[in-house]
Amino acid sequence: MVSKALAGQLIGGLVALLSAVLIMITPAYASNGAPRVALSALETVESDTPHILLGQIIKIDSAPENLKARLSEIKIGRAAQAGQARHISREYILLRLRQSGFDPAHFDIRLPSKIQVRRSAVKITREEMEMMIRDHLLATPPSNEAQVNITAVRIKNDILLPKGKISHEVHVQHQSAPSRLLPVTLVFAVDGRFERKVAALVGLEVIQNVVVSRKPIPRLKIITPDDVLLRPMNVVGRRDDVIRAVEDVIGKRARRAIGMNRELHAGMVEWPPVVKKGDRVMIVAESGNLRITTMGEVKSTGKVGEQVRVVNLDSKKTVMAQVLDGRTVRVAF
Repeated sequence: MVSKALAGQLIGGLVALLSAVLIMITPAYASNGAPRVALSALETVESDTPHILLGQIIKIDSAPENLKARLSEIKIGRAAQAGQARHISREYILLRLRQSGFDPAHFDIRLPSKIQVRRSAVKITREEMEMMIRDHLLATPPSNEAQVNITAVRIKNDILLPKGKISHEVHVQHQSAPSRLLPVTLVFAVDGRFERKVAALVGLEVIQNVVVSRKPIPRLKIITPDDVLLRPMNVVGRRDDVIRAVEDVIGKRARRAIGMNRELHAGMVEWPPVVKKGDRVMIVAESGNLRITTMGEVKSTGKVGEQVRVVNLDSKKTVMAQVLDGRTVRVAF
């Protein structure tokens, strides 16, 4: 049997152990004469994170480290946008304490009726964003042959971003031909997370060589190297079909009269016909390894690649054939 003295010692030890456990797991700290845990805060505080934690906005005194850590990690809510503030009431903080398993009556709470939590921010000026866009566009011109001049960058306002590691990307809207105003989007991320987009319009000059008439070119004249030259011009806002290589016009003919110093467009020139009515040509029909040829007479004018009417001189039948060159046409077989 256990003696009464030993039983009393065991009961006393259990009571002491239970009391120590209760002190660790419950916020009632004043019963043993120790200072009550004090919660206090200023009316205005600053936060650097997307979410507000209790430890960021209040001061916790006279609390063991484990309790202080638990209180500090209580989530209060999302922070405001960069540079803006959110107001948190005293009653809401007390509610979050209760929801987290703490009784506010066991704390010495000295909080203002409202706490303004301002999100810290970094200002990015319009001038800084303009330099980001300029650097990107000058490093990646529309083509290797083009000289790009930026005449203006239009951005409405400075912006505020949260503190952290800021990165950006420049996205240029694809255009089939250069335009006077190029839409550009700046995409900002903070600590690797997307933060916001900023729209901009960029005024551009894109200088490229353009084929220009050296002298007047009569209608239907076959163009030679003496008729044209290359001249650097701003192609922004010009027609999409402006010709940029001399090789693209040599051997073609002018569809209409072209004045001197005129930039040439695709619609101003054409390949001349290589066959005309009455020409004798070879008619070719092919299928696999089989090739049949016969002579024919052209009944209409045609350029390379066009379909013309041709009379088979053997059968006297008229067929449609594709012009291959000035001496050969091909029929479907």
